[in-house]
Amino acid sequence: MNDSNRRPAGPDRRVVLGWLSGGLAARWLTGCDRLVVLEDPGGAQLQPITPNDRFYVYQYQEIPAIDPERHVVSVSVEGAEVATFDRAFLDGLPAREREHTLECVGARPGLQNLGNAVWGGLPLGEVLAALGVAVPPDAVDLAMFGADDYHAGIPLTDLVSGPVWLVWRMNGEPLPLAHGAPARVLVPGRYGMKNLKWPRELRFVREPHASFWTQFGWSEPAPYRPNTFVVQPPDGLEVVPDTVVRFVGTAFAGEDVIARVEVSIDGGPWADAELDYATEQPGVWVLWSFRWRVPAGDHVVQARCTTTSGARSHPTSEGTAPLEGYDGSMAIRVRA
Repeated sequence: MNDSNRRPAGPDRRVVLGWLSGGLAARWLTGCDRLVVLEDPGGAQLQPITPNDRFYVYQYQEIPAIDPERHVVSVSVEGAEVATFDRAFLDGLPAREREHTLECVGARPGLQNLGNAVWGGLPLGEVLAALGVAVPPDAVDLAMFGADDYHAGIPLTDLVSGPVWLVWRMNGEPLPLAHGAPARVLVPGRYGMKNLKWPRELRFVREPHASFWTQFGWSEPAPYRPNTFVVQPPDGLEVVPDTVVRFVGTAFAGEDVIARVEVSIDGGPWADAELDYATEQPGVWVLWSFRWRVPAGDHVVQARCTTTSGARSHPTSEGTAPLEGYDGSMAIRVRA
């Protein structure tokens, strides 16, 4: 891995979102934090670590009115409580850090709900052990219920194979209420809909648990699918002919590490993009960039990713089966 792909240490790794130079005015996309990024000596990038106040927030109804300092989480077997814990108990445990990307199953071009943070917590199995709770040998699922009445289930095998984490810190700070305080669950390899916030009960069950969104047709297992987004510039960019534009974006496929990002102009040959942030760590996004001198005319710029397993984002920008999660290779239009 070359130095440009290494994760910077400490707070300096939160690099600037975008930069404009060359005397060309910025063009905002209403409702989005996106800037046109042009050729510049600083090599502007997206932020590898998403600040807490910029990390996407989604829940099916309002954030619950709970006091994270007083909220109690129950651990049960088929509804029979076997232990409880609160924030004070968690703060007394030796938390470790884990960098992990979350993406909403509904993310798509125009709604790029994903972010990357350094979470503080422990594998859920270690938290249960500290509580003196043993996993029931006949349990098949962990059903999770939130204080907002949301619920989701995961196979018990995820506790070990992931492993599933319980986290109570985010980017060096106590987990904010909007992100699940006093704690939230991180489920490697599965979309955000499985990463429960504000848990009130963690219940071991002997039958598979149907999650809240399953009744509306969304994927029950919800595994991440390879997808590639163009974050900057916005679709429909207009520039002066012969302007050099820096395209930046994300590529992510959950635990299947991104190995390559490529860009195609007007359906032509695929060319490698620069991997500006690539930790080679499962569960962490890749940030990429590509510079192109735009000739006169209307153009389509498309980006795709390939994982270490050989999986690739879908050839079309729209992807397939939206209720399974976006798997497309996003394309935007550029005019000069």
